[in-house]
Amino acid sequence: MSMRLTYFGHASFLVQTQNKRIYIDPYAGTDSDYNNADLILVSQWHFDHCNMGKLRKAMRENTHVLGTKEVAAEVYPSGSLMPRESRKFDDVEVVAMPVKSKDVNYRGHEGDEDRERLGFVIISEGKKLYFMGDSVYMPQLSKMKPDVLLIAVGGTFTQTPEEAAKDADVIEPNYAVPMCWGGPEGTRDNAQLFKDLVKCPVKVLSPGESLDL
Repeated sequence: MSMRLTYFGHASFLVQTQNKRIYIDPYAGTDSDYNNADLILVSQWHFDHCNMGKLRKAMRENTHVLGTKEVAAEVYPSGSLMPRESRKFDDVEVVAMPVKSKDVNYRGHEGDEDRERLGFVIISEGKKLYFMGDSVYMPQLSKMKPDVLLIAVGGTFTQTPEEAAKDADVIEPNYAVPMCWGGPEGTRDNAQLFKDLVKCPVKVLSPGESLDL
């Protein structure tokens, strides 16, 4: 089985491997989109990255929830990850990635600049998926070469499409999927502009649409 990626909107995704159902940032979509999770990854403790109702709908008895220390303090049961820390779940490896904000005031989240944030790399089925979260490019990413890059293009709280395109050109993924549009920030025009500017192949996923990797 290939890795399947489903987009629910904003920064919310479902990643399916042969043996695992992995949710990232359960916020967008409907309650029915969330069920039978093996793993839930939360990039930051903020309303548009973690809706507790959807998280609880996704959870079952053996679900693992991982995120920042703030997430671990608010969600029970759950665990925390430090940047560059790795965890393995059978055929899936998750690596927490540091997040670098664009500016001190975090594009409108004034006072939130100290909030903990993470990105995630998911490695499974011979594929490498990189969810950048709310991060901008960092030099160490030039060697990553992920199969798919999930990158924010909203332009209000995250990078503009132009900024995101420059970052993606350096990271050089096989595919890029724009996120953080059509919800609290950005529109589909942001996603389309990113697609027009970037060098790598881009798939603009509508909410509920999937991509097989």
